Amino acid sequence: MKDTIEAMFGVTILGNNSALPAYDRHPTAQLVTLNEQLFLIDCGEGTQMQIARYRIRHSKIGHIFISHLHGDHYFGLIGLITSMGLLGREHALNLYGPPRLIDIIELQLKVADTTLPFPLLFHPIEKEGLILDHPKYSVACFETSHRIPCWGFLITEKRNPRKILREKVIEKGIPAAFYDHLKQGEDYVTKTGEVIPNDSVTSPNIPDSSYAFCADTKYTESIATKVQNANLLYHETTYLNRSFQ
Repeated sequence: MKDTIEAMFGVTILGNNSALPAYDRHPTAQLVTLNEQLFLIDCGEGTQMQIARYRIRHSKIGHIFISHLHGDHYFGLIGLITSMGLLGREHALNLYGPPRLIDIIELQLKVADTTLPFPLLFHPIEKEGLILDHPKYSVACFETSHRIPCWGFLITEKRNPRKILREKVIEKGIPAAFYDHLKQGEDYVTKTGEVIPNDSVTSPNIPDSSYAFCADTKYTESIATKVQNANLLYHETTYLNRSFQ
């Protein structure tokens, strides 16, 4: 199953079953593709098999986000991490999750006498807010309502406010070195002092796209306000509590 927001912003559902795996359905795991970046959200059992099935390159996954410490959301993690090492990964892997997650991972590596050949950079999630900020994207976390501390994630693409009209900038003789300034809305001034208005050589860009993942949670108004502007929303819930009807 694959839902695409933009050509270069997509979500691949690797697993969407509840705690017990079923035939051809696996516990929670998702791969978010944003241009050249791959983000893994949760890593239940069977994630490695699904990664192989969809021909996803382990080496392209730079960030893994674990929503909470129920097994169906992270029991596949240690296997994936050690496989990355066996496959020769050398560049850093960023891992985000509840603070005690790193204790579990370090214990598993210790009892197996395993040393990873790449840096594993752990970022504990302890409060809501921005947890990853990059010039081209950002990731924020927010609390969901579950039996144990649990987090949702909002991945947002960052676009320049303006798009270059290539024929126009060539016609006006604007050097390529100034293109980034044009994308930010600046006018261009020629060597003779002529001002070329920005809106004559650029056009407004389309709005940023975003994806919200709400891990195991009941419906709450607070969550609704945090994901209200997302282009695509994935909201997990399994059991109905009749008191909320």
